[in-house]
Amino acid sequence: MTSRRPVLLLLASILVCLALAMTPVMKEIASASPQRGDPAAADPGTGGVGLPGRASGSPGASMLAAVPYMGWNTYYGVGGIFDERTITSVAHVLIERGLAQVGYRIVWLDFGWASGKRDSRGELIVDRQQWPHGLKWLTAWLHRRGLLAGIYTDAGASGCYGRGVGSLGHYQQDANTFAEWGFDAVKVDFCGAGQAGLAPMPAYRRFAEALARNAGHRQMLLNACNFWVPGQIDGSRPSFADSAYANYRWAPRIAQSWRTDTDIGFTGRIQFKNALRNLDRDAAHPKAAHRGHWNDPDYLGPGLGMTASEAQAQFSMWAIVAAPLILGSDPRVLSSEAVKMLENRQVIAIDQDPLGIQGAVVQQDGSGQVWTKPLAGGDIAVALLNRGAGLLRITASARRVGLPLATAYRLQDLWMHRSHTTTGVISALIPAHSVVLYRATPL
Repeated sequence: MTSRRPVLLLLASILVCLALAMTPVMKEIASASPQRGDPAAADPGTGGVGLPGRASGSPGASMLAAVPYMGWNTYYGVGGIFDERTITSVAHVLIERGLAQVGYRIVWLDFGWASGKRDSRGELIVDRQQWPHGLKWLTAWLHRRGLLAGIYTDAGASGCYGRGVGSLGHYQQDANTFAEWGFDAVKVDFCGAGQAGLAPMPAYRRFAEALARNAGHRQMLLNACNFWVPGQIDGSRPSFADSAYANYRWAPRIAQSWRTDTDIGFTGRIQFKNALRNLDRDAAHPKAAHRGHWNDPDYLGPGLGMTASEAQAQFSMWAIVAAPLILGSDPRVLSSEAVKMLENRQVIAIDQDPLGIQGAVVQQDGSGQVWTKPLAGGDIAVALLNRGAGLLRITASARRVGLPLATAYRLQDLWMHRSHTTTGVISALIPAHSVVLYRATPL
C-alpha cells in the first residue's frame, strides 16, 4: 500500500489542477447556455434586444437595444380593442409573411390590454375573457416562436382622461409583475401623467430604477413615451422642459428610447406631413442617440393613409435617423407590396448599422434635402428626399456627403436594386414625397 501512495498523490494533484483549470471554462459555458425555464434562447437578431430572461447582472447579459429595436405595436393598426386571439393571429402573420425573420420581433401590447383595475393587494387584474390563458402564457407562446413581448403602462395613476392602465404608486409592483409575466419591453406613456401635472424626468427615473431592480432580475427595454409638445395639454402645459422636445436632455441616461414629438396620427390614420414633422424634430438632437439609446419619432404606418411612395420615404428616413422600427399597421391586412417594402434587408441594414450613428441633413435646397449617415466599414448612406409636391432633381457632391477622396464611388440604389459609379456627382430626379436611398462606397 505504501508504495502506491506517491502515485495516488500525483494523480490527485493532477485532478485538482484540471478541475481548477476547467472552472472558468465551465462558468463561461454555463453563462452562454440557455437555462431551464429560459423562455427562448433565440438569437437576438436584427432587433438588437437581449435574450429574454437573461439577468442584467449575469455574465451572459447583453446590451439592450444595441441597435434600434424592431417589432409591431397594436396602437395604430388595431386600436385599443384586442385580445389573445388578436395577438396570436398577428404573431402568426409576422412569422408567415417573413417580417419576424428580418427583425420585427417585439409584439407590443399598447393601451387596451387591461382596464387598470387592481385587486386588494394592488396587483393589476387580468381579464380572463380577454386573456383566457393569462399573459405569462402569452409571452411564453411568443418566446417559443422566436418573438419578444412588449407591454404598456402610464406613469400616472391611469392613462389618458382617467382611463386604462397607470402605475403611479405601483412602479416597483408593476415592474415585478411585468418581469414575472415574461415581458421583454415596457412602453411607459405620459398621457395620464401629463394631464395630472407630473414632471416626466423624476417619474421616468423612478420607473427605470424599478425595472432595473425587478424581483425576477429580468432585462426589460424601456420606451419613455412622453409625447406631449409644449402647451399641448391645455395651452400652457407642458412647459418646454417637460415636453417631448426636451426628452433628449435626460432620457438617454435611463431609457433605451424616448419620443421626440407627438403622435404621428391616430388609429387607422397617418399623414405624411406628420411623418416629416416628426422626422425634423427627431433630427434636432442626433448626438443624443447612440448604441443602446435611440431617438424615437413614432411608428411606421404603411397602408394607414400615406401613399406607397410616402410610406417608403418614411421607412427610408427612419433608417437614416437610426429610429426604432416599430410597425404600427396591421400586418394581416397589409398589401404584399407594403410587406415587401418593410422587408428590404438593405434598408434595414442602414437602420441597424452597428456604429449606431444617427444621420443628419447636410444640404437643403427648397423642398429638396440631402441626408447622410456614416456606416461601419467606411460606406455612407445617402438619402435624397423630395418633401415637395412636384418632380425635383436633387444633386450633391461626394465631398458634401462626407465621402473620402477617391477616383470613383459606387452608388447602390437600395430601392431599385441597381448600382452605378460616379466620379463625385450624386444626383437623381425624384417624384413628390419620395426618396432615393443610396449606399455609397469609395472605390
